[in-house]
Amino acid sequence: MNLTTTADSVMMFCIISSIAIFDAFSTLLSILKKGIFIDQKSLLMQKTNSELRSMLVGVEKISKLNKKQLVDVVLEKSIIH
Repeated sequence: MNLTTTADSVMMFCIISSIAIFDAFSTLLSILKKGIFIDQKSLLMQKTNSELRSMLVGVEKISKLNKKQLVDVVLEKSIIH
């Protein structure tokens, strides 16, 4: 092996490794903003009634429910599944 090809291989490894590490850190930081620390009930309250009903396809007797009741049913169904 030549010194130039070895140096090129090491540089490519460092570049690819730094991109992978940066991507992993950005994913971890996005979890804090979007993921587990966001209150699911408040997130669902921002949706419209038709969006909530579309999440409850196959559930009976939801046509007369108000938004708060729909959110409660969605949360109940997400815990079961």
